[in-house]
Amino acid sequence: MIIVLANTKGGVGKSTLAVHIALWLHDHGLSTAFLDADKQLSGAQWIEEAEPAIPLRTARNPDDCLDACERLQREVACVICDGPAGLDDVSRSLMLMANLALMPISPSILDLRSVTEATSILRYAQRIQGDRLQGALVLNKMRRRERISRELARAVPQLGIGVASSVIRDLQAFRDAAQQGTVVTRMNTRSASAAASDLHAFCDELFGDWLRDLGILKNEREAMGS
Repeated sequence: MIIVLANTKGGVGKSTLAVHIALWLHDHGLSTAFLDADKQLSGAQWIEEAEPAIPLRTARNPDDCLDACERLQREVACVICDGPAGLDDVSRSLMLMANLALMPISPSILDLRSVTEATSILRYAQRIQGDRLQGALVLNKMRRRERISRELARAVPQLGIGVASSVIRDLQAFRDAAQQGTVVTRMNTRSASAAASDLHAFCDELFGDWLRDLGILKNEREAMGS
């Protein structure tokens, strides 16, 4: 499976989410690789520090993406792709190879406007791939007491694309994890428990049934307790 994290702009937590998904799948026993196609390569640096056992590749252009995905798919069951901040030819190529496209959106009116372009690219890729490509918006960096967060949660379903029901809150633990070169699910501190709970719920929603079908994840209690 190829999972792509994409968006039209930076600052939405795309790389943070990509790294956390990769480590969550790896820690639950699924062979996972990471492809960083973002020019900043922050995801690659983070993965390299957090878990050297995860195969890592970088890509600068569509040909690099194709070559890296083909190579990594022969090695692992899942490839997490951190796309560039913007929907250029690299993002389009990744979506045309993907099985799942996740588009994080943070509580900003600019994010809500920009995601319209992202969904149009997704629909273009879906017309080519058909049912092979699924897509979903992810409500990320949410602040439940902010009016814009509430408005965003109400507006997103009207865009005509699936929305993950699990919300990732804007919690300090995610920033602490980046500084420490780890992920919130490995920190085992009281301050990280809320962030880890959000991530477990999100990943179980998206990947739990798949891992249970593979016999990797036995039940929801095991997923939440790991």
